[in-house]
Amino acid sequence: MIKTPLWIFITLGIFLGVSQSFFFLTPIVIITYFLFIKKILLKDNLKDSFFAGWSFGIGFYIGSMHWIISPFLIYEKHLFLSPVSILFPLLMGLFFSIPSVLITILKNFVFFHKLSLISKAFMIATFFFISEIIKSQIFGGLPLNLTGHLWAFNHEFIQVSKFIGVMGLSFFTLLWISSISIFLIEKKFSHSLLTFIFFPLFLLSFNFFSNFQKSKAVNNQISFRVIQPNIPQIEKWNKLYFEKNINKLLELTNKENLEEKDKIVVWPEVALTYFLTEESDVIEYIKKNIPKNITLITGGLRREFNNKNFKIYNSLYLINNENFDFYDKKKLVPFGEFVPLRGILKSFKLAPGTSDFSEGDKVNQMRIKLENKEFFFEPSICYEAIFQTFSKNKSSVFVNITNDAWFGKTIGPRQHLASQIFRSVEKSVFFLRSANSGISVIVNNKGKILKKISLNSVGYIEMKTQLSSEETFFERHGNITVFFTIIFLGLLFYLIEFIISLKRYR
Repeated sequence: MIKTPLWIFITLGIFLGVSQSFFFLTPIVIITYFLFIKKILLKDNLKDSFFAGWSFGIGFYIGSMHWIISPFLIYEKHLFLSPVSILFPLLMGLFFSIPSVLITILKNFVFFHKLSLISKAFMIATFFFISEIIKSQIFGGLPLNLTGHLWAFNHEFIQVSKFIGVMGLSFFTLLWISSISIFLIEKKFSHSLLTFIFFPLFLLSFNFFSNFQKSKAVNNQISFRVIQPNIPQIEKWNKLYFEKNINKLLELTNKENLEEKDKIVVWPEVALTYFLTEESDVIEYIKKNIPKNITLITGGLRREFNNKNFKIYNSLYLINNENFDFYDKKKLVPFGEFVPLRGILKSFKLAPGTSDFSEGDKVNQMRIKLENKEFFFEPSICYEAIFQTFSKNKSSVFVNITNDAWFGKTIGPRQHLASQIFRSVEKSVFFLRSANSGISVIVNNKGKILKKISLNSVGYIEMKTQLSSEETFFERHGNITVFFTIIFLGLLFYLIEFIISLKRYR
C-alpha cells in the first residue's frame, strides 16, 4: 500500500480550516472530512495515524487561525517573534491526532467490520467530539472554531442550541458529516444524499419550537447604542492620543441623542486606558459630557494595591449618576494579558506594559438601575464570550466588549463573533458587542444579527427593544443534556447491533 504524503493531510486540513468559517462552503467541509476519514480507515499503524492526524490538524489551524500572527506585527519590537506563531498550529494540531489514533484502534478490532454503517459513523463522530471537548477544556480551554460554529451566520439553523448548546450542535454536526462520509466510502450514494438533506431540515424544525415559546417581558422598552471608534492599536496606548480618543467616543455617544429617553451606551474593551477607580477627574469629565439619560458601559483598567505590590485588571465599568460598578476579566489571553512561564518567556508579552494582568473573581453578572427599571446583564471581555457560562439569576442582556484591532483585516474578528453569537441563543437574550475596530453587533435572542458595523469602520448602531426573562432548557440543565444524548444514542446503536447480530446467527 502506498503511503499518503503528510503534505496531503496538511493541505486537506487547510481546506477544512478555511471552509469551516463560511456557511456557504459546507460542501467542502464535508468532502474534506470524507477524504480524511477514508485515508485514516486505510491505516493499520498507530504511528502513521498519529502523524496523519497531526498533519491534518496543523493544516486546519494554519487555515482557520492564520491570523494568530497579526498581533506580532503591531509593534516593531515583536516582529522578530512572528515566526514563533507557527508553534500554535504545531501544538493545536495534536488534537486531531486523538480521533485519528482512536479510529485506527477501533478499526483493528475484528467487530468493527461487522458494525452497521450508522454505528461506525456514531463512533467516529464521538472520537472527533471527544477531541473538541478536550480542546475546549484543557489548559484554560479554547472553544474556538468548533464544528457547530459552521452554522453561526444563519440563525435559523442554530435554535437547537437552546436545548443542547453549541457543544450539542457540534456533536450532531460531526455525526452528520461522519455519516455522509461512511456512506460515501461504502458507495451508498442515495443514503449520503438523504442524510445531507435531512440534517439541515432537522435543525430548521427547531425554529417552530422557538417561535411558539412565549417570553415574559421584564420591563418596558430600553434603548441601546453600541459604539465602534476604530482607534488604531498603535495609537490606543499612546498618551498623545488620549484626549483625542476619549472625545471621539463622546462624540459618537452624543450624536443625535434624544435626552428624554433612557439609554445604555456600550464602549469597547479598554476604551479608556486609565485606572478608572483612581481617576475621579476622568469619571467626572465623562459624566459632565454625556447626558443624564445615558448609562455607560465601558472598558478600562483597574489596580489593587497590597503593601508594596499591586494587581492590574482588565475591567468593564458601569457608569451613570446612580451607579459606579465594575467587573474584572476572568479569562485572560496568554501572551496578551499574561505570560506563561514568565521567567523564561517574559519577552513574549504582546500588549504594552511589563506586568501581567490578574484574574477577576467577581460574579459575571451586573445590575443596571434606571428610573423605573432594573435588570441584570452578563458582562464579558474579549474572548470570554466564547466560553459557556451559567448564572444564578437570569440575565436579560449579554454584553461583550472587545478589541479585535489586534487581528487587522483577517478572518479572526469574524470567527470571534461567530463563536459568541451562540451565547444569545443558549440563554435566549439580546447580545450587544462593542468592538474597537469591528465587528460590532446587536443580536436578538435567536442569534439573528439585527444591526452591525463592519470591520474597520467608525460609527454606532442603536436599537430599542423589549427585554424578556425566558429561561432556556439549556440554561437549566447545561451540557449534561449533551452527555445524556450521546449515552442514549450509544445505547440505541448498541441495541441495533445486538438485534442485527441475532438475525445474523439465526
